[in-house]
Amino acid sequence: MSEQYCPDCGASVDTGNRYCSSCGERITEVTQTPTGKPSNAGGGTKTDGDTTFAAITHILALLTWVIGPLIVYLVTEDQFVKENARNALNWQIMFTIYMTVSAVLLLVLIGFVLILILPLLDLVFCIIAAIKASEGEAWTYPATPDIL
Repeated sequence: MSEQYCPDCGASVDTGNRYCSSCGERITEVTQTPTGKPSNAGGGTKTDGDTTFAAITHILALLTWVIGPLIVYLVTEDQFVKENARNALNWQIMFTIYMTVSAVLLLVLIGFVLILILPLLDLVFCIIAAIKASEGEAWTYPATPDIL
């Protein structure tokens, strides 16, 4: 398999990433040769801080529910961070809906299993999303439609 490069900054890009981990730009296509543009990996206006902030947004969702990702979504101008905040918001909204349905299902005893499993899924999904974001990928949570 040949190596792929970001068309914007020329940095090496892993197959399947939708954002460059060096410059943070959305990748619509990859090139097979470096573009010759300097990579921002060694410094510049955009650094790994963008992917770090995107990863922190998912962890923030664990601690603050929708409040943290909503604030990040509203104040950031970085499209990669904004997409990760939108994904975290969509998941937290759906998580709330799933927990509400589980609470109603407690009346018929089915909800006990869901009430126990859903918080574990929330933790696991947020960690996976944070890891993917730190690698430059905006991970979409399973069973989560685009609400925002």
